[in-house]
Amino acid sequence: MTLETWRLLDLGPIEPLYTQIIYDVIAQGITDGISENTLIIDWPASPLVSLGYFQETNKDIDLEFCRENNIVVTRRVVGGGGVYLDEGQMFYQIIHRKDSPVSVASIGKYYKKFLAAPVQAYKNLGIDAEFKPVNDIQTTKGQKISGNGAADVGDARILVGNLIFDFNFDMMVKVLKVPDEKFRDKLAQGLRMRMSTIQQELDEVPDREVVKQDLLRLFKETLDIDLKPGSLTEWEKSKMNEMKGKYLSDEWLHWRSGGRIDARTVTISSTTVIGTANHKASGGLIRITQTVDDGKISEIVISGDFFMLPSESIRRLEENLIGATVEGEAVLERVKKTYEQYNIDSPGVTPEDFETAIKLSLEQK
Repeated sequence: MTLETWRLLDLGPIEPLYTQIIYDVIAQGITDGISENTLIIDWPASPLVSLGYFQETNKDIDLEFCRENNIVVTRRVVGGGGVYLDEGQMFYQIIHRKDSPVSVASIGKYYKKFLAAPVQAYKNLGIDAEFKPVNDIQTTKGQKISGNGAADVGDARILVGNLIFDFNFDMMVKVLKVPDEKFRDKLAQGLRMRMSTIQQELDEVPDREVVKQDLLRLFKETLDIDLKPGSLTEWEKSKMNEMKGKYLSDEWLHWRSGGRIDARTVTISSTTVIGTANHKASGGLIRITQTVDDGKISEIVISGDFFMLPSESIRRLEENLIGATVEGEAVLERVKKTYEQYNIDSPGVTPEDFETAIKLSLEQK
């Protein structure tokens, strides 16, 4: 006997912006008790760039290039890095109550359980794939072949990921903000070395419908659920249309921004220092931009391509760091206290990583 019956939305190609709005809306609906646990299969009918929840748009994406090439740019409610998406990928998007008997509390164990289906789907195609903690699927040669991320919105948990039939490596490096073209060339070379696709791994690209049906069968088996074909409710459709404005707004696109304190480490006066620095943790990049007055943090913006649950905890962390003395252990103590207070889970990113990034931003460059 299966644990639960979930709704299946088999949507195929849809408006690019909707691919990022839809799981946010359903998560809100689940929280309000008007939407059900749902598995979505879709992909963008035309290209878009999806920015990670904690990233800074102006520092990570070449907005001018995207505008010139009519590429939609938006931010998702899930962490991770910015990515170019098009019809070459097939998305699986899972939204369910956090207290579902199907779910797992530990995010590490959650990824392993919920990604078992796409891992096996790749294997069934003849591709040697494996789960790579924290949240990747890669070939046994070490090349990433699926990108995944999770977030909590209200009472719901979201998992988004993809099967990559093909990938436009050239466009990916063009939409990213880089210091110069030489660096862009190196990025392109590195991306091709670290990433693969179904088309690259197989002599013949399989039928997408056959792959999709196998993936759905595997999700039912590995999660012990039934999938009931369904459609969006009128409330969900209305809410998706309503949220288009938000997802295209400057406020949403730039909510993670250093603003006026965006700078290298600069001494403004004998008592005021502003600075920014990047620290690469195993779970992603952390970028700190802050102002320190009289040895205490007065303003701080934390951004990057890491994952953090619950998503709103990044605001709590910034709030709790205001007033912290940057010398000694005060910063680390406040970060640890925030982690405990809000039960923060950030795979591959520790309180010590945030302390390191904060102190790096105050070093003279």
